[in-house]
Amino acid sequence: MERRIYSEGSIRNRRGRFLEPIGWILSIFTMLLLWSLLSFMNREIVPDPVSSFAYMLQLKSYDLIENISITLANSVEGFLIALLLSMLLLSASHASSIVKSIINSMNTVLQSVSVLVWTIIFVLIFGVLSRMPSILVTAVTVLPVMLSNLVTSLENVDKRYLEMVRILGANWKQELVEVVIPSSIPYLISASRAGFGLALRISVVAEAFGSNGGIGFMIIHSYNLMDTKGVFSWSLVLVILMIAIDQLVLRPAERYMMRWRI
Repeated sequence: MERRIYSEGSIRNRRGRFLEPIGWILSIFTMLLLWSLLSFMNREIVPDPVSSFAYMLQLKSYDLIENISITLANSVEGFLIALLLSMLLLSASHASSIVKSIINSMNTVLQSVSVLVWTIIFVLIFGVLSRMPSILVTAVTVLPVMLSNLVTSLENVDKRYLEMVRILGANWKQELVEVVIPSSIPYLISASRAGFGLALRISVVAEAFGSNGGIGFMIIHSYNLMDTKGVFSWSLVLVILMIAIDQLVLRPAERYMMRWRI
C-alpha cells in the first residue's frame, strides 16, 4: 500500500514537472499575442514587443543595476519590517485573547486603507526624495497579508500539543517557542512568498510617487517624457525581475522548507 501511494505521488510529481514548462510557454505566448494585438490597434501609444525588448536591451547596465538595487532594497526592507511586526503581533495574540481581537480589528483597518493613501501620507511626512515612503508603504501593505496567515495558523494550532506542554508546566513563552511558532511555519512560508511578491509590486508604485530612483521612478520618468518604449521596457524589467526572484529564490526556498511534508 505504501509503495502504491509513493508510486502515485511520484507519477504526479513527474507529470507536474512535465506540464509546468508547457504552462509557461502558453502563458508567455498568450501575453505576447495580446500585447501584439494592442500594439497593432494603436501603434502610437503601445509599442510592439520586439521594439520594447530591443529598447530594454539598450538600457545602460549602470542604470539597470542602480535602479533594480534600489527597488530590491525597498522591497526587502519593507518586507522584513512587515515580517518582524507580524511575528511580534502573533506573540501578542497568543498571550491574550483581548489583544488578539484588537489585532484582528486593526488588521481589517489596514486592509481597508488604499496604497495611494499610504503613499501620499508618507511622502508628505518624509519628502519626495526619501526612500522611507517606499519602504513604509511596502511594510504596511504586506503586513496584513502576513498577519492574516499567521493569525490563521494560531487558530489551527493543535490543541493537544498546547494541553500537553501546559500539563508539563510550560508558560506562554515556552508554548510560543515550542508549539505555536513551529506550527505556523507552513503558513509563514506561504505568506512570505506571496508577501515578497506583493512587496516588489507595491514598492514600485510608491517609487513612482516619492523616490529619486528605482524601477517605479524610471517608469514614471519615462511616462513624463512621453517615452512609451521606456515605460514598457522598464515594466518588462520589473516583470522579469519578479519572475526570476520567484522561480530562482522564493519557490526553491519554499520547497526546501516544506520538504518534510512530502
